Amino acid sequence: MFEKIISKIEEHDSIVIFGHRNPDGDCYGSEIALRNILRAKYPTKSIYCVGSGLKKFYDIIGPTDAVIDETIVKSLAILVDANDLERSEDQRIYKALDFAKIDHHIDTFTFTEGPEVIDDKASSTCELIYLFAKENNLEIDLISASALYLGIMTDTGRFQFANNFVRMFDIVRDLCDLGVDPILLNKTNNLVPEISLDIKAFIYSHVRKTDDGIIYVYATKEDREKIGVTSAQICANTSLISYVAGHPIWFVSAETDDGGIQTEIRSSIFNVQEIVVHFGGGGHTYAAGFTTKGHKEGILKELLALCAETIKKGSN
Repeated sequence: MFEKIISKIEEHDSIVIFGHRNPDGDCYGSEIALRNILRAKYPTKSIYCVGSGLKKFYDIIGPTDAVIDETIVKSLAILVDANDLERSEDQRIYKALDFAKIDHHIDTFTFTEGPEVIDDKASSTCELIYLFAKENNLEIDLISASALYLGIMTDTGRFQFANNFVRMFDIVRDLCDLGVDPILLNKTNNLVPEISLDIKAFIYSHVRKTDDGIIYVYATKEDREKIGVTSAQICANTSLISYVAGHPIWFVSAETDDGGIQTEIRSSIFNVQEIVVHFGGGGHTYAAGFTTKGHKEGILKELLALCAETIKKGSN
């Protein structure tokens, strides 16, 4: 499955691993684990991962790396947990010498720069990194195991969503056998800044509902500035309006600093990935998102229309 990826890795002496914007546990965990696993296998190679990561896990799993441009231009760039180069948090990825990709999102056919492994039936990219290590008899140390556990835990909504629960739990069991501390990782993941109380107050006081069965929240740039948060911080709270009876699609949208819209959308039964592709987004069948520029009123109106159409079609 990963033969072409391994071949690329062995061709290069310098490797830099990149993840997507607004990294989550799966993105951060994939980067850290892949970096450490490759470093153990190839001690003479220079191997790094870049991006903002998740700082609250730095004491447990460790930070990403500071990498200069001169290193990137002579490196193989491995993109994880993202569809294409445009979605990379560190846009210096375009300067890389060569490319490869490992991802579990639905294929958008927009990555054409090198070999890729995509499995949209995998619970997470961390699951794929685990399979990559096992297929190639690579050592998974405790830090890497913790990073992989974090990615699987967070991307499955604490093990609620998976296409193959047996495989997912077999992997999780193996990671625990390697010494992972699930209680510590879960407690750390649950830690939130005090400002989250203001975000929750805003979300709950700005819920909108439609007769079509959509429940959503929209935050303007002015709304965000009053609280002191980014559009990503607002949209990260989609779960606060989830699974409300009679509302099978829910989303949180926020105006971005450049006048566009960032959105995270979810559904219990409908394919929302098909909705977000209209806006250049991506994700999974029941959990997806997009960020776009343009006239925010028009985007929101179109999004609501597409959601209503999806519910209508699915109800017939």
